[in-house]
Amino acid sequence: MKKFLFILISFFAWGMSTYAQNFIQGLEITLYKDIKKDNNTDQENVPKTRSLIPQPAHAYLCNKVISVSFKEVMPTVTIKIVKEDTGETVYSQEYMSPATAFVDLTLQNSSTYYIEISSDDTCLQGKFII
Repeated sequence: MKKFLFILISFFAWGMSTYAQNFIQGLEITLYKDIKKDNNTDQENVPKTRSLIPQPAHAYLCNKVISVSFKEVMPTVTIKIVKEDTGETVYSQEYMSPATAFVDLTLQNSSTYYIEISSDDTCLQGKFII
């Protein structure tokens, strides 16, 4: 009986630890990839992909701070955050070859925002609520 109770408590503690690690990382903002219009790519002539396309960047929201981690090297990246209600740009910054970037939105009111991460040939867009 003692072994069973020990095993039960161990699984419970392990599960809580795993949940806490995921929660500390923050809420992931889903980013959608968009081909820039100046690439002159006709959608009918593009080959159909049937596998997952790896994202070059991932964004997370934790306590009104957005962290963006880049999985591949991009020479110049612009991060822009727009408030949905008013269309006002609340943040816009250009980065040179970033590995990570942090955007502090603690002074912003609770609302819905759009994030756009753009480089020379890639544009990622997402929507989040703070």
